[in-house]
Amino acid sequence: MNIVNRLTAIVVAALLPSVASAQSVNFWLAAVPGNIQGCIAADPQFTREHTFTLKDGEAEITSPGGINTKMKLVKPNVYETDYQLGRLNLHVMADLSVTPRTLTVTEKNLGCKWTAKKE
Repeated sequence: MNIVNRLTAIVVAALLPSVASAQSVNFWLAAVPGNIQGCIAADPQFTREHTFTLKDGEAEITSPGGINTKMKLVKPNVYETDYQLGRLNLHVMADLSVTPRTLTVTEKNLGCKWTAKKE
């Protein structure tokens, strides 16, 4: 094996663990001030820890409150999904392109909103 082939093999072997590793970010959502009564009733579903995970190019958001869904890359380091949770029609966005990183959940019909920043 010549030196170029050996160097290529070493570089590929060094990159494999980083490509396969997962990136997780935990967020604690909080309701924005001014949410209507219907939104406040949904707070127990959202005012808890949510985990954004990126692994092998696949993104997902999970929470003990019932949000467990894949997310789509919409621009560099910004992921979105629409999700139905009971009667709630949700739009979820994780923005890892900003500092601090943010997670936003918006209810499309009522206008409810929950946000979190990862310090």
